[in-house]
Amino acid sequence: MAAGTLNSFVPDALDANRRGELTDRQRQGFRALSWDNRKSALSGAALLVAGAVLILFFASPTAPPVARVVMPAIALAIAAFLIVRAIVGTDALTRDLRAPHVESVEGAIGKRSVGGGRARGVCFLDVGDRSFTVAHATYSAAPDHGFVRLYFLPRSKKIVNFERLPDPPVPDMPHVRDVLDAASAALRAPTRRERNEAHAVIGSIGDALESSFSSSFTSAPKPAENSPPLADAIIGTWRNPMMTVTFSAAGRVTVQMLGGTRSGRWSVDGAGRLQSDVTGRQETTDAWVTADQLTISVQGESMTLQRAQVR
Repeated sequence: MAAGTLNSFVPDALDANRRGELTDRQRQGFRALSWDNRKSALSGAALLVAGAVLILFFASPTAPPVARVVMPAIALAIAAFLIVRAIVGTDALTRDLRAPHVESVEGAIGKRSVGGGRARGVCFLDVGDRSFTVAHATYSAAPDHGFVRLYFLPRSKKIVNFERLPDPPVPDMPHVRDVLDAASAALRAPTRRERNEAHAVIGSIGDALESSFSSSFTSAPKPAENSPPLADAIIGTWRNPMMTVTFSAAGRVTVQMLGGTRSGRWSVDGAGRLQSDVTGRQETTDAWVTADQLTISVQGESMTLQRAQVR
């Protein structure tokens, strides 16, 4: 899981939700939503009754019987259903709240949106083999990939909470082939569950790559007394989960990443900054070694690597 990834909608409710319970705050929120839905149903019923009355009293005597009688009857029947349902509370959410019980499902997450344009589309979250219709806020808050445990009310399928589960393990020094295999699996998978699981693998590799860098700029610390200069300290092999970098005493630098290898020349300038053309052009960066850790900082991004072998 990438650092800083949202882990839950309502972190302080997770313990209760894991026990299959709602917190008082969650229960109050869903009760308010249930009451709003019931009021909306009563408003819809009132409009149907008004429309039926208008047709019954003001329709032309020459109008077809379907328009004068059948349509008002249908409208009144629907209105009666909505009124009884709102008063008695037979809708799924209200029944859920009479004896609240939270269920959960685990699996790779997928996000879908149907429709759009000027009107907002209908949003879905897929987890495992289950699919949930959700509000736009819930859709936006959910992670784009990975494995989650989703908590929901069983009848209304209202999402209560979710927690992020560990990402699939990333192979040490992943190869481009690993990404291509996962992408191919996502394209060929016959079910949404399998496609989402393949996307989770791709996402975990991307998260591992992202975690190799820090977006906060870190300035070089003051060198320790008697510490060797960068030109000496940097010689050797360094690695993190995504790459291996080797600096030779002869001035060669080799980078292995995603199954590929690039080589170039390196040196340290008079200001103590690292120079290298391994990217295909000469670049100068801040770099320093602290104990067995090498930090390279470029344009506000810091990358750290650990020494892999002693010279």
